[in-house]
Amino acid sequence: MRKINKSYGNHLVLKNINLDFPEKKVTVLVGPSGSGKSTILRSLNLLETPESGEYLFDDLIIDFTKGVDKKELSYVRQKTGMVFQNYNLFPHFSVLGNIIEGPTQVLKIDKKAAIENAKKILKKIGLEAKIDNYPEELSGGQAQRVAIARSLAMNPEYILLDEPTSALDPELELEVLQVLLQLAKDGQSMVIVTHNMSFAQQVADKIVFVEDGNIVYDGAPDLFFKDNKNLRITKFLSSMVLS
Repeated sequence: MRKINKSYGNHLVLKNINLDFPEKKVTVLVGPSGSGKSTILRSLNLLETPESGEYLFDDLIIDFTKGVDKKELSYVRQKTGMVFQNYNLFPHFSVLGNIIEGPTQVLKIDKKAAIENAKKILKKIGLEAKIDNYPEELSGGQAQRVAIARSLAMNPEYILLDEPTSALDPELELEVLQVLLQLAKDGQSMVIVTHNMSFAQQVADKIVFVEDGNIVYDGAPDLFFKDNKNLRITKFLSSMVLS
């Protein structure tokens, strides 16, 4: 992202930001509520469209001052999988149905092949026994793992996760975090917005601290968590530990 600006009405939410998201690495966005973290994440999937700046993805260069055309939108959406805080599963589809819907309808993958792939993914995340269940029959942690599985089934270059565990109690949260840690070990490119600093410290290859639409820190986790000389970040980390 280069010189990105995004407003809601008269409120400038992202202020001329520049960010890189390394391939096969995990970038974690942290910061106070309302800082612009989720807007950055949603802009990566083009759920939000900045007013200005450039978005470079593979060989694609989107100039937001000119808008986004359908071809650009389609390319970015196929390359990025979005996982939301509230799962967003299709309630009328089984777990299997949720996972194969995108591959069969969007990617036009043969249904039999999509089912085999779905079974492999469900085994990987420990939910093969839930293949015929419906979302209402799942715990929150199981539903979020299915949402991650649905994203993986589309074979995205990047998975984008917006507070993936904030709606879960600690035990169910751990289920999801273990899956994400395994994906990180497997080299899956991810961008994660989270308030869980312990998880961020474990999973991040890179930390981005956002406040008031500005990038305050962009770098290594060790320096952020252990040797940071920025008083604002120190105060933020102290408040997160206490909360």
